[in-house]
This record gives sequence, C-alpha cells and structure tokens, in this order.
Amino acid sequence: MKKLVVGCMMIALCTTASFAQEKKIKFSNITEVTFGFQVGQTTKIQSVDGGGESEVEVAGYKFPAPRVSTAFGALFGDIFFLGPGLAYTFQPSDNDGTPLDPNADQHKLSAYGHARVHFAKGRFRPYTELKGGYTHIFTEDVTSIYSEDVYTWDGAFVEPAIGFGFKLGAHGQLNASLGYQFLNVWNRSDGFTNAAAFEPEIKDAYHRLLLSFGFSFY
Repeated sequence: MKKLVVGCMMIALCTTASFAQEKKIKFSNITEVTFGFQVGQTTKIQSVDGGGESEVEVAGYKFPAPRVSTAFGALFGDIFFLGPGLAYTFQPSDNDGTPLDPNADQHKLSAYGHARVHFAKGRFRPYTELKGGYTHIFTEDVTSIYSEDVYTWDGAFVEPAIGFGFKLGAHGQLNASLGYQFLNVWNRSDGFTNAAAFEPEIKDAYHRLLLSFGFSFY
C-alpha cells in the first residue's frame, strides 16, 4: 500500500511538472517592418454649412507606407503572445505635380495592443494575430492651401492578419504576414483659417493591405 501511494505521488508530481512545463510563460518581443499599400480612403465632412454631412470617395495614397513596430509581452506555452507595442510610420506624399497637395508627407506614432496565436509548436509555425490601438499623425505640410496646423490628425486602428513563422534555434522566430488595416482618423486642429465651413469636423477612413516581415525573440 505504501509503495502504491508513493507511486501515485510520483506520477502526480511528474504530471504536474509536465503540465507546468507546457504552460510556461516567457518574456517575448516581436519586432517587424511593415509596408502598407493603400486600397481606399473615405473623407467625411460633418456639419458643413446648411447642416448635414458630405462624403467623398478618393483613391488615397499611391505609395507604400513603411512602418517599424516593436511589441513586448508574454508568450504563453509557446503558443499565445500578448503585449503592448509602439510603432513609427512614414507616409510619403502622392503629390501629382499640381499646386494642391492634399496628401502630403506624414509621420505617425502609434501605441497598440498585440495578440498572436500560433497553430503549431514545431519549426514551421502558422499564426493569426490582431493589433489595435491609437495613432497620432503629425502635421502635414500644406501651407499652400491653409495654415500649417490644419491637418493634425488622431486616429484609432485595428489590424487582423495571418502569417507564417519559421523557428530559428531555441529562442527566435522569423515572421512574415499579410494583413489588413482600418484606420479611422479625425481632425483635432483649429487651424482652418481660410475655410470656416470645414471647422466643425473632418473624418478620414483609410484602408490598407499590410505586408510584414520581422523577428520574434523569447
């Protein structure tokens, strides 16, 4: 009987240790370079003269917008990552040579949450992920139309993606993913000195395809 009890205790300890090993939590970092390709933009002008709102569909930026992002968080059981991140994006102008340049250079800083789920623990690791957060878009250079502080935007975004990871040794992973970004931005500036009709509110919604490459460390 004593041997049976000892044997059961040993099995229980081994099972617990194995379970703890599987559920091990590791510190992890995901750093990526992303190229965003514009697929659409909607500009909505609310509360124009006479009431109501106006909506305009435009093609948007023609050039890819490069972004560098890094997220620090926890990797649960080598499967699930969760953590906060920071990103910087540069959006080049798509000026076509006309005097007006409604889409000038932009510099964007973002804070976001990042969740990723891997479907396997082996060397080849497909995954799906979701990012979402807040973006501050710095002043555009549009002095030829209005004052410099006209186009100062803030925005909220969400980015679902699917990707593929290739494990590098015991603590690294090479990542590639294809995603979609919806960025809803609004004007928070009071710089419309020459067009009072636009003072109340302007909103833009951007739609981008995202191609990302990067590394994970854990």
